[in-house]
Amino acid sequence: MSFRIEKELTTHPLGKLGLPGNSLDKLQLLCDARTMRELDRNAIENIGIPGMVLMENAARSFTDLLEQEILSKNPEQMVVVCCGKGNNGGDGFAIARHLANRNYRVTVVHAGEAKTEDAFKNQQIWEQFGESVSFPSSDASRIINSADILVDSIFGTGLEREIGGAYREWIEIINDCNAASKWAVDIPSGVYSDDSRIRGQAVRCDYTVSMQYGKTGCFQFPGSSLSGKIFVPDISIPFHADCLKNPDHENHLGTWLSTPAFIKKLLPRRPLESHKGDFGHLFTVCGSSGMAGAAMLASMGALKNGTGLVTACVPSKLRDALPGQAPEIMTLSPPECLEKFEEKDSEFVIDRSHKGSATVLGCGLGIHSRTTEFVRTLCREITSPLLIDADGLNQLDPECLIDRDSPTVITPHPKELSRLCGLSVSEIQESRIETVRALSREWNTVILLKGAYSVIGAPEGAVFINPFANPGLATAGSGDVLSGIIGGFLAQGLAPLQATLAGAYLHGSAAECLLQQEPSLILCASDLFRGIGMARYQLL
Repeated sequence: MSFRIEKELTTHPLGKLGLPGNSLDKLQLLCDARTMRELDRNAIENIGIPGMVLMENAARSFTDLLEQEILSKNPEQMVVVCCGKGNNGGDGFAIARHLANRNYRVTVVHAGEAKTEDAFKNQQIWEQFGESVSFPSSDASRIINSADILVDSIFGTGLEREIGGAYREWIEIINDCNAASKWAVDIPSGVYSDDSRIRGQAVRCDYTVSMQYGKTGCFQFPGSSLSGKIFVPDISIPFHADCLKNPDHENHLGTWLSTPAFIKKLLPRRPLESHKGDFGHLFTVCGSSGMAGAAMLASMGALKNGTGLVTACVPSKLRDALPGQAPEIMTLSPPECLEKFEEKDSEFVIDRSHKGSATVLGCGLGIHSRTTEFVRTLCREITSPLLIDADGLNQLDPECLIDRDSPTVITPHPKELSRLCGLSVSEIQESRIETVRALSREWNTVILLKGAYSVIGAPEGAVFINPFANPGLATAGSGDVLSGIIGGFLAQGLAPLQATLAGAYLHGSAAECLLQQEPSLILCASDLFRGIGMARYQLL
């Protein structure tokens, strides 16, 4: 599914972000409840597409996918459609009708009389096609337990309350049907569409058919763990730029999912006549006694991602060891800097950083009282594009970011971001997307919040989701490699947002490629070096 531009629009909503113009239509818009509501309203009220037509399109698309994935191979399977009282339930009644028209075995369990006009019409139409029972009843429980396929059409994106009472019992019965394949209409019932929180109880689905646009709640945990395989069919809801306007967030530019086609457009060209000087010079300021590996992993991540030259600035105790691990890395050390960086080393490092095209700061620095001012001084005074990670973040003050005039990227995990912004880890995790959106604007910094489905925020107000959730990346040093990959792109001339989007994608894809090749592999960070090449090859 690709982004659709209205005829009257001359520019894409993200046109001011500096992304290649020919890449923007490759992104996928993700919708929260407000955005989806505005898109529906525009389609019905302004364009004149009747709600019943949209509901019919949704039902047909859902039925096509269910048939394609399961019923064409197993036509005798029993389908039970669980319908709520709103428009999501209306979709369910229409789905049941389409299944009956195609001679599949289907019945409906519903919550009573539908409350919206279109849903009520489809409920009435279904009554002329097949049987239905209301929940709660003994018949309803029996029918649900007899299902081979359960369709969850109880609650959609508009759910804003905790699920309790009979609805909670209903969902628990559905979840207890372990043998049945479970399909959600739009979003699993109980998952909050805006930030993936669970509203008391939620259906655990194997498949989610998200109409027209993916829903943000399906691309963050815990909601993503309940969504299964996600399909996004076109049901003819046109894009409308005003849907991105949010009265609560100035310059709200929406939430977007990175795609292979989009990332491919971001990668720097590598002409046949190139030489190493054409691909940048990355300066890494990393490492301390006992953490030489961090400097190596970050530096090699950049080299494996095509950076022409990498110089690792490390304490002298580490300097001679690095070439033995990776002979391609050049090294240098400030005078009398033996085991860790201190404030006295700042002038030397800042002066040498000017010879590079970009700088990575923080991996393996350690946390020492004398290192804190070193980090803050470099943040204030390095003028090249700067990526700060790990121990660099642990000793940073947000004011240093706000005061920077040069391009900046930070790559925190939730605990590191917690230290920086003052929110608890749980507060961050409960609202990853909007937290990153707000802080990116406030700090005028590109932020990559690590974790499954990493969240990337641009200062202009757009947020991007990296489409990977791979436990193989939960290993020591993985973040150092990521810093090197992104830093390498900065050195090769990509703007901070482009470098971060492309780097995050290649990092996640590298792990996917390795595990596809060897499913039993337990990843180490250095394994990713091989995976980076495989990931880039997939994008060719």
